[in-house]
Amino acid sequence: MFNLGILTLLLVATTSAYRFYQDEIPNGDHVPHPCKPNYLWWGVGHGNPLGGGPRNPFGQDFARYHRWTEELCRLDSDGDGMTNGQELGDPNCVWTKGNLPQESTGITHPGVCDPWGSDKCRVANKAVTCETGEFKCDGINDQDVMNITLRFPLTAIPAEETTYMCLTFELDMLEEDSEYHLIGSKPFIDNANVMHHIVITGCDATSSPLRKPGVCNMAPTGCQKTLQTWTLGMPGECVYREAGFKIGKLAGITRLNMQFHWTNPQKRTDYMDSSGLTLFVTKQLRRYNAAYLTTGQMHLDIPPRMPRVVKKSSCTAECTRLIMSEPVHLMTGWNHMHYLGYQQNVELNRNGEKLRDLTPDDVYSYDNPTVYEYNPPVEVRPGDSLETTCVFRSTSRSTTARYGEGSFDEMCFGIFTFYPAEAIEMSSCVTWDDVDLCRVNGTSLNDCDLMIFFNPSHPQRQRLFSKVLDNCNVYGGCRSECPAAVEEVRQHPCLRGSMEAYIGDLKQNGVSSLEVFKFFSALESCDCVDKPHTSTWRYPVSGAGGHTAVVSISILLAAFTMMLP
Repeated sequence: MFNLGILTLLLVATTSAYRFYQDEIPNGDHVPHPCKPNYLWWGVGHGNPLGGGPRNPFGQDFARYHRWTEELCRLDSDGDGMTNGQELGDPNCVWTKGNLPQESTGITHPGVCDPWGSDKCRVANKAVTCETGEFKCDGINDQDVMNITLRFPLTAIPAEETTYMCLTFELDMLEEDSEYHLIGSKPFIDNANVMHHIVITGCDATSSPLRKPGVCNMAPTGCQKTLQTWTLGMPGECVYREAGFKIGKLAGITRLNMQFHWTNPQKRTDYMDSSGLTLFVTKQLRRYNAAYLTTGQMHLDIPPRMPRVVKKSSCTAECTRLIMSEPVHLMTGWNHMHYLGYQQNVELNRNGEKLRDLTPDDVYSYDNPTVYEYNPPVEVRPGDSLETTCVFRSTSRSTTARYGEGSFDEMCFGIFTFYPAEAIEMSSCVTWDDVDLCRVNGTSLNDCDLMIFFNPSHPQRQRLFSKVLDNCNVYGGCRSECPAAVEEVRQHPCLRGSMEAYIGDLKQNGVSSLEVFKFFSALESCDCVDKPHTSTWRYPVSGAGGHTAVVSISILLAAFTMMLP
């Protein structure tokens, strides 16, 4: 009993302290929850990572084990027959803080008895809750509200770490001459071992339906309007009482697309799933139409073994004036990073002064996001700014993490629901490094016509490529004539400042060619590592791309680049 209390105190700390203890034990940042598949223990609840797990009756003795020691490593604190070191990936008890553990797979919780549910562990684990919370939403039980259940047929899950799968549903149950509001949704999770999130998007008449589940990296063409989201740890989504998401033929939404994100890190071949959502829909229209708005940063490079990496993005006053036709009111907001996410906040500013924090996660959890409900809703005016700050911790990683849609890639977004939907046509206000993507106008950005740059037969592209490739080395060192050629080429709007790296990133997510790779390699052949201009062109890259759940502009740009040669 004494040993269990000591280990539990290491693992179950207070809100202000338990992140500290993750660094004090091997694999402390990805110990799985014993009875909640696909959860990490530190992500389940704030302050008590077991969501109400066992308490430590021997807190006064904590000073004996305030750090990882060989003695603590060799204890079997939960009495399940495995030492603490074996459960945490340090079987030989040689791990020291700041180094990678000997093992990083097969980790189990050393303070909770395994196997979960067995007779020998039932008493020891009686204080550990496995509930994720009850869904409560005013209005969904009213007589005028109908339930629409969308579920995948039983589908084999690919043996891939990350899979996005889509299926389209017709709205035949809705009357063609009526308007409807979608006011909430509740998940049905069939396989919690792999399910990470679900996104419902509305499809217009131009969309091509997916009649059976199919792998997708973004919503199908014509299905770009986000209507509902669910992610691990959320009991459901409840729309503010005065608003709803408009659907139905009169609203231009003739069918719905449901996207699953499955996480299968073990790449098992025997998993199946038939999860889905129940939608709550009414003909009694509410006062306002609702929509989603996303802020954040789409350019991330997080070095390994770093205790703190900060990334920022600003939806500037200029951007809100550009995308907003009138003030909007935020109903809910939440943060979205992945497993390296540590802290996050979106801050609302007006006239250069901070008004309030919108999503102040001092302890962020990918597996258990905090949804902030604003009652009354928060007004955002044209000319206000939204500042997104994401803090990452990569002490457990041996490789650089970059922006991408996989669970072990990273993201940095603030996600909000707002009304009236008509006030914002562009559903995101994000940046790529310091490039404001709110300035996208058709195929143009910051005076750069992307089609001109990416069209192989266009005279401007041919001139730019020839200038660089004729004067600079592709695979060698810096030629004396190269700097002058590069300086001239970098005056082009598509290659000025951060636009160069942004163009390279767009192209590598589309259909890259050897000529493009040579151009960017030659362009950077004379760049010194201490030059701030050095871009982040990489070739080839896999795993990056748009994220349907959080940022529609990435879908637009990714779809655009896929059409380019």
